[in-house]
Amino acid sequence: MTVVAGVDVGNATTEVVLTSGGKILAAGRVPTRGRKGSADSLRGAAALVRRVERRAGCTVTEARIAPLRAVDTAVVTVPDTVPPRGRLRVLAAGVATPGGAGVCVGPPLPLSAAGLPSGPPVPRSAGSPFVAVVPAGLRYDEAAAQLRDLLAAGTPVGAVLVAGDEGVLVANRLPGGLPVVDQVDAAAAAACQLLAVEVRPPGHTLSLLTDPVALAARLGLAGHEVADAVALGGALADHANAVVGLLAAPADAVGPAPDEPWVQTADGGRLSLRDACQQLPAWPVGTVRAFGETGVDDLFAVDLAAVADAATARQGSTGRALLVASLSRGAGPRAPSPAGLLGDLLAVPARSPASEPAAARHGALTTPGASPQAVVVDLGAGTIDVISAESDVVAAGAGDLLTAAVAETLGIPRAAADWVKRGPCLRVDGGQRFEAEDGSRGFLTAPAPASAAGMLAVEGPGGLLPFDRKHGPGEWRAIRIRLKLAVLAANFQRAVRTLGPDLSQVLIVGGPAGDEELLGIIARSLPPGVAVGRGDVGGTLAGEPLGHRYAVALGLALAQP
Repeated sequence: MTVVAGVDVGNATTEVVLTSGGKILAAGRVPTRGRKGSADSLRGAAALVRRVERRAGCTVTEARIAPLRAVDTAVVTVPDTVPPRGRLRVLAAGVATPGGAGVCVGPPLPLSAAGLPSGPPVPRSAGSPFVAVVPAGLRYDEAAAQLRDLLAAGTPVGAVLVAGDEGVLVANRLPGGLPVVDQVDAAAAAACQLLAVEVRPPGHTLSLLTDPVALAARLGLAGHEVADAVALGGALADHANAVVGLLAAPADAVGPAPDEPWVQTADGGRLSLRDACQQLPAWPVGTVRAFGETGVDDLFAVDLAAVADAATARQGSTGRALLVASLSRGAGPRAPSPAGLLGDLLAVPARSPASEPAAARHGALTTPGASPQAVVVDLGAGTIDVISAESDVVAAGAGDLLTAAVAETLGIPRAAADWVKRGPCLRVDGGQRFEAEDGSRGFLTAPAPASAAGMLAVEGPGGLLPFDRKHGPGEWRAIRIRLKLAVLAANFQRAVRTLGPDLSQVLIVGGPAGDEELLGIIARSLPPGVAVGRGDVGGTLAGEPLGHRYAVALGLALAQP
C-alpha cells in the first residue's frame, strides 16, 4: 500500500496528513520547532510523521513538502512625535495610585528632608494655594507630617506631588482629601512657574486640564498660547488625573530626534514606518521591498494608536506600538531543499509537488459545497494566502500579527493573547457570577478564583483564563473587533486587490479560521452577496474530515506526482 505523508511546516504549527488512494488515514499537528524552514523545524516534522504513522498503524512510503519561506513578526515601539506645547509641560498623567480628589492651580512649594520648604520663597497671587512637592528620599510619613504642620500654620496647600509611588499613603494622612499625584519628576515640578493638578474620582475624566479655555484662564496664558492648551487637552483626554506645569519661558527639547524604523518601496522611495502604516492597506502586496537594511518580499504593519482611536478606546488604556510582519526573501538556489532534508530524515523519497498556496487550494476544495471557482484564503500564523483558480498572492501578516497586537494592547504574554484573541469574553463579578459582552449575566459552572474578581476572562487551555482589569467587556469587544479589522480584514483586502479576482465564494482555512468572529470580519470587507464559508477540509473524501486545518498538508498529499 502506498502511503503519502503531506507535511506542512508553518511559522507556528507543523501539520501532517497521511493518505492512501485518496483516503485520509490520519492527521496530527505540533508547534513548529525553531524557525520555519530550519533543520530543527524539519526534524520536528519528521518526528511528527513517525508519530502519526504509528497511530495509524501504517508505514509512510513517500513524503511531500512545499518550498518554505519564514515570516517575521516584530513589535516595534516608535516614539510619538510630541507637538510643540510652548510653556506647557505634562508632568504626569493617568498614574495608578493617586490620592484624594480635586483641582489646584498654584506655584510649587518644594519640601525638604530638613523639615522646611526648600529653595527661596515662592511668589504667589493672593488667594492662590501652593502645590507641595515631595522629593525622592523623603519618607511618606515624614512628608505627611510636614504637610500637616504647614496646614496647621495657615499655609494654603491645595495639592501635593510625590516623587515616589506613595501617593495614597500620603493622602491618607492628610485632612480634607487634598488631591495627591505620585510618580512625578520633583525637580521638573519645582522648576515650573505654576502647576495645575487635577484628580478626579474613579470612573470620571479630567475637567479643567482638558478644557483649553478654562486652563488658559487659570494659567494666565497669552492669546497665542491657547493652541498649546488645545494640543495638551487632546493628549490628556480620558485620563482621571494629571499634572501640568507652566514654565517661565518655552524650553524646546534639544538633541537629535529619535531614529525611526523605515521602509523602502519597490520604486526606491523611503519613508518612516509610522508614515507607511497609514498607506500600507492601500498598497499592493509586494510594494515594500526593504525594512531597514533587510530585504523583504512583503511587509504589513499596524499602528495600535490608530486602532485605538478608531475603536474610540480610552487614551492610555491600550498600547501605542507599531506591529510589523515581514515576508523573508525566497531561498536562494544554493539553500538546502526542505524535501531533500525531510527525505533524509525519513529515509523515504520526498518531493515538492506544489507551492503552499496551490496545495492549500487543492486541500480546501475538498470542502462540501466548495465551488471550483472559489477563492481560497489560507490564514496562517505568518501569512494570508489568497488563491484563485488562476493565480495567488502571499501577504505578510496574519495570526501571529493579531496575537502580537492583542498582547501589546493589553500588556499580557503572547501565550495568553493567543487564547484571548479568539472570541468573546466575560467579566467575573465574583464567585460564580459573570457579565457577558452583550450585557447578559449568568453563573459560571464552577467558582472562579478570588483573584479573578473584576477581571475579563476567556476559556483557556486549563479552564478560565483571566487577562485584564482595565476594560469593560463591551469596550474590549470594540477594540478586539477593530484589531481584527486592521490586521486580518485590511490585509485580506489588499491581497484581493492585488490578485484582482471576481469573488462569488470565499473559503477560509488555516488555524485562525477557527476564530468564531472571523467570518463576519471578512464578510464586512467584501461586496454584498459574496458567500464566505469556513473550510471543512477532507469532507468530500473517505476518512475523517479535518475541519478548517490541514488544507496545505492534505493538498500536498493529494497532489499529482
